[in-house]
Amino acid sequence: MSSLIAECYRRLTDTTSSEKPLRGYKVTDVNRTRKIGVACRSLHELKRKACAKLNVKDDLARIGIFLLDGSEIDEDYFATLEPQTTLILRRPGEKLLTEADVLYQMLRKVNESFLKSGERAAGFLTDKLKIKIAVLNRALNNDDKKTLCSRREDHPEWFAGLETNSPTKEAYLHRRCQDRIRGYLYKTIEQVRSSEVYDADPQARRQLERVIVFFKLQLRKDHYFGHYFDRTRSVIKSKPEEGVSSSQSDDETDSAQNCPYEHCPCKLSISSYERYILGLSVDCTDEDDDEVDAKKFVRSATERKAEEVEDELSDDPKKSKEPLREEAGEKCPYELVERSKGEMTALCDETGEFRCSGVWKNDKCLYADRHKINPYRSREELVLFSTWNLDHKIERSRTLVPQLLKVSKKGDMNEKDVLEFYNNLFTVQNLRLVHIVCHDKGAHK
Repeated sequence: MSSLIAECYRRLTDTTSSEKPLRGYKVTDVNRTRKIGVACRSLHELKRKACAKLNVKDDLARIGIFLLDGSEIDEDYFATLEPQTTLILRRPGEKLLTEADVLYQMLRKVNESFLKSGERAAGFLTDKLKIKIAVLNRALNNDDKKTLCSRREDHPEWFAGLETNSPTKEAYLHRRCQDRIRGYLYKTIEQVRSSEVYDADPQARRQLERVIVFFKLQLRKDHYFGHYFDRTRSVIKSKPEEGVSSSQSDDETDSAQNCPYEHCPCKLSISSYERYILGLSVDCTDEDDDEVDAKKFVRSATERKAEEVEDELSDDPKKSKEPLREEAGEKCPYELVERSKGEMTALCDETGEFRCSGVWKNDKCLYADRHKINPYRSREELVLFSTWNLDHKIERSRTLVPQLLKVSKKGDMNEKDVLEFYNNLFTVQNLRLVHIVCHDKGAHK
């Protein structure tokens, strides 16, 4: 009786409902046994019509309407829904099943043993993970038959499931190492530009921007240190590098011409790299070159300079690009460092085996031969290698960036200090490769 009175009152007081256009929605029950179409102007009208079609006799006030992801709908939110949205009607006491729940039940019926295996795998990965990774690592260090194979066609199972055009294992791991170093660059820039010093001190901000440009230019020159994971750059090589004569001197400068990988940012033209520095689009001809800068800088309020010089970067040949180059020189007064080929070596041996350097405060790994891995050996070890960390002994976020911000307030920084920050942020002067067990996430004091 009370619901009837409420309905009469709603109809008398709702002077706007008749003015709203009818919109169509799809409504199903919690078990997805029936699906109906409902044309209505309000959530209340939808409930009323859906209950009538689904033969539901419960009080409308106790009927719930939900999205497929389980979100409950009220009158205000209903007004924002697109027509033809599928909704779930839930009666009092019924258990709501989301799309994920329904899919899970279907899969369980089809292959329950498969799901049980997945549940056991999930339990394996959440219970005593570090100990089990050590066991896995020992189990994987057995089959060496294809370890020295390099090309995709010689070891296709190693490349299975990898979204990459890299023709060799070395090229793939070279890029993965670059991604890690590039990640440190982005995190450093983000922390600097979100700091109070950068926001409040114009002089410090100008200084920090010069340092950031130096970091980007020097990293390009250093190939983003991709060689750390590239076994062709091991100190002792089993064979000369492809395309590189074994008689080449270690003192030879490792320039873009000597870099064998097309994905490396050192291959970008000056104009394209200017765009890269400013966070603008890069003109690439290789279909996979977008992965070179897949993590391009997202323009933010602090990168307004990019918009100011965007015209300088136009493809219009009538517009000169020289002013940008002059400005880049003014913004980066520091001389870039030339490194010899002998300085740019891998962290692994010639077969691709890496060994843990140990916790940051120790001279060596306490687990000795138990903490070693060769991602070149198998797809499984490649996946497991992603759990190893390039760890900063002097911490980036807690120590290095705060020190950089502090020094920037004192005026112009000298080249020695800037290079020291660079080396500590991006090179093995301060980075060490460690097994997950030896990765100490606490403060390094």
